Amino acid sequence: MSERRVVDIKVLWTNLYKSVRTFLLTFVKPVESSLSYKVVEAVIRRKDLINELEDDKYHLLLKVNLKVGTPNINELVYSLIPLSLTYIPKIISRNTDYSLGVFIFEGFSRPKLMASTITISKDNNVDVKLLRPILISVSPDLPDTTIKKRAYKVSHILFNEVLEYFSRYAPRYASSINSLGLTKPLLVMILRTSSERHDEIKAVVSDGSEYREVRIPVKIPSWSLNDLPPKIVDDINTMIVNPVVRGYDFAPKGAFITGPPGVGKSVMAEALASALNLRIVELRPSMYRSMWYGATEKMLNAIFNQVIRRRSEIALVIDDAEFVSSRKYTIHEAHVSEITTILYHLQKSERPFTILTANNPELIDPALLRPGRIDVSIVLGYPDKVMRRKIIERDVSRYRIKVQEGVIDSIVGVTKWFSAAEVNAFVRLAASRGGGRISPEDVEWARKRVIVNVSERRSIQEFLKWWVSKTQGMVIAYIPGENEVE
Repeated sequence: MSERRVVDIKVLWTNLYKSVRTFLLTFVKPVESSLSYKVVEAVIRRKDLINELEDDKYHLLLKVNLKVGTPNINELVYSLIPLSLTYIPKIISRNTDYSLGVFIFEGFSRPKLMASTITISKDNNVDVKLLRPILISVSPDLPDTTIKKRAYKVSHILFNEVLEYFSRYAPRYASSINSLGLTKPLLVMILRTSSERHDEIKAVVSDGSEYREVRIPVKIPSWSLNDLPPKIVDDINTMIVNPVVRGYDFAPKGAFITGPPGVGKSVMAEALASALNLRIVELRPSMYRSMWYGATEKMLNAIFNQVIRRRSEIALVIDDAEFVSSRKYTIHEAHVSEITTILYHLQKSERPFTILTANNPELIDPALLRPGRIDVSIVLGYPDKVMRRKIIERDVSRYRIKVQEGVIDSIVGVTKWFSAAEVNAFVRLAASRGGGRISPEDVEWARKRVIVNVSERRSIQEFLKWWVSKTQGMVIAYIPGENEVE
């Protein structure tokens, strides 16, 4: 741990709750402001925190959008003072077996601690008190789903840093902190600034009397590799993620994702970007096409030039890429020129990592899929029983749906040959009938209202196997056999 200048390290207490004390560590000087109290308000509005303190499964992600540009860390750190003198002591005085730690830090993949308070009760004789962390991250550099999964690990990093500084500068209090047993975070608050929420690529074409401007949002991916079929995650890490993240010169420059509608191609694209620590820029024909001769190519060039400048932080996603169809099927001169322009930019060494998705792989120009442009093809079929269970459990948790015993097994059984999107829709449909709960009767009712042509799905699965067998280059295939689906 590199040495940092500590601004303040001390104990806080209040006459309202004399049995409670708070240990404060801060690396910046707290400054009171309206922003400070906005954070305080966001925390105290969650009245259920008191009731959920003993639930180690409770894990709330709270998003706060800041209207300011770059937030003043000093003002955010001040929020620890009123929290530690009023609301948090009230919680701990009623739950003396527990302690609460609040950590304010920047980023998330490499958290930089700015300040922390740890509040404990003195009235309990329990040898080890449980510490529930509240994480407050400023401008996190990861998608929301990844943040929730990594929150416990980040809690350990921050808690150990606090303990290290107390051991060094306030050893008389270190033993009290060291006796705490860290548990899962109670609350994860992420503060995003207006500039983060409205990040975009801006491309301008000016030619005589013509002036065109295109703005493309840059978004944080909301899915991770944990949301993908387990059978292919190892291959994706080995063939794509690890070489790119480690900066190898031979790392792939792009991926092509194909499969029938609803199997998770867009989820896969976002999960890839998330694993590579990249944000997403999605390119669609409607953004750049023009009725004027040559204008489409000019705007495409302008967009690619802007994207290339930010290649270290973004991934380019071309969704539903059938429009980049094989030139042998194209009869319009303007379309041929558009495809040629895209191919030209995708063979540049300095281009960003590029992800293409398509429902119909046979329509994609083979020149686009050759190694050196798009190196790896990922083929997704209909989910097997293991993946369907994973989707159902994730959706039940995400939507806070209560299910009777055996219901998840029942849904896995009746959703044979469903796409991932259809499984999700089925869960929501059954929960709608059950009023937030799913019973066996709700499952049976929902099954009668979802139509799936099994023979057609089998044919699609067989076509994907055929396409893989004739495809040149590196391929990652997830095409479950019929016994795995059923």
